[in-house]
Amino acid sequence: MWWEIPGHIDVRNNSLFIAGIEASGLAEKYGAPLYVYNGNRILDNLSRIKAAFDSAKLKPRIHYALKANSHIAILQLLADQNIWIDAVSVDEVRLAIKAGFPQEKILFTGTSVSNAEIEQLIKLNVRVNIDSFSQMRRMRALGFKGEASIRWNPGEGAGHHEHTITAGKYIKFGIPEHRIEEAFRMAKAIGINVVGLHQHIGSGWLGKDVNVFLETVSKTIAVAEKAEELLGKKLEFVDFGGGPGIPYSNGQLSFPLEKYAKGIADKMNASSLDVDVAIEPGRYIVGDSGIFLVEINTVEEKNIQVIGVNSGFTHLVRPAFYGSYHEIVLCNNIGGRKTDKFMVAGNLCESSDVFTEGKKELRELPVPNEGDFLAMLNAGAYGYSMASNYNSRLKPACVLLLNGKEQVIAERDSFEDLLDKEKALQI
Repeated sequence: MWWEIPGHIDVRNNSLFIAGIEASGLAEKYGAPLYVYNGNRILDNLSRIKAAFDSAKLKPRIHYALKANSHIAILQLLADQNIWIDAVSVDEVRLAIKAGFPQEKILFTGTSVSNAEIEQLIKLNVRVNIDSFSQMRRMRALGFKGEASIRWNPGEGAGHHEHTITAGKYIKFGIPEHRIEEAFRMAKAIGINVVGLHQHIGSGWLGKDVNVFLETVSKTIAVAEKAEELLGKKLEFVDFGGGPGIPYSNGQLSFPLEKYAKGIADKMNASSLDVDVAIEPGRYIVGDSGIFLVEINTVEEKNIQVIGVNSGFTHLVRPAFYGSYHEIVLCNNIGGRKTDKFMVAGNLCESSDVFTEGKKELRELPVPNEGDFLAMLNAGAYGYSMASNYNSRLKPACVLLLNGKEQVIAERDSFEDLLDKEKALQI
């Protein structure tokens, strides 16, 4: 199978194994729906990033994009790897600190940042990425005395879906190209201590998108050189953001990590800058580490063949929200010869609640039995972190496999959890 990764996800005797453990057995032991993460795969992915930059003779600061997967156990695993954090909310900052990341290794990058958030960030004493002139003025008025960087929009973005592109004209993020010099002048004038420049063009890019990214690297380097002139001092770092993707479907190539690392290194070496380089991978580190297991409760012809499962986009929203492809595997009969084309349907009261790219996109699968388990692969990024309780559905449990051991890292919701913050009518 194109998606097999020795030692991570394998087919043995026609069944799916995750880190050497049978997937159906995990679903039976812990119940389904169930997220399963292979911690060793997470560490392997991080090691490949480091190795690629070692080959390019550049040692970047690796900021893990916490929004991709925010389980505190996974954050603790990564905190031991001498990396940094890219946080996009105040509570992500708090999560990172709780997991063991020191404040000085956290960079907050928000948008539409409120005064209340600025006040909390001042107390938390972390570096803040400035997203707008308004934010800069209000940071100064509220007494911000820490170190900051400025996020700019280099005018060109890339991503696996238009919703994940974060640079260009119709984009809310960052200071636009034609005002970036003004931003540095203003920061100097009002006394904001700017020590860095940041960009982020989008999420989930592969192959040719690296060429687009490297064009923006050149532009960001030029802006950083100009910033040093305008500020009258050297910057400490330039942050090129995140975006490296993973192959979700057959035919998609793996991310060209060596080209990415060498491209950044070559452009930095050709510049006048003497600064730290930062990158912000999230999906690349955790994306293929996660497998989402669901139980089949219905196999029936309804104008089309339907496989109904005990989960919905409350647990994995990417197919419904982005039209994203996730490989779907029948755990106990992967290579079954009797196949059909199915809608893999969720249990929500929404016609968009399917696990294929859309409700008209059927998936050829071995004919299953009710009670069998399906696996949605490559669900480690933006899966559980985007889960909800829509339709009053309960969030699933999550299990981490690490060095041959198993640990529940998120308990399954109970009905009482739905009511935990609710208040009964009293008037």
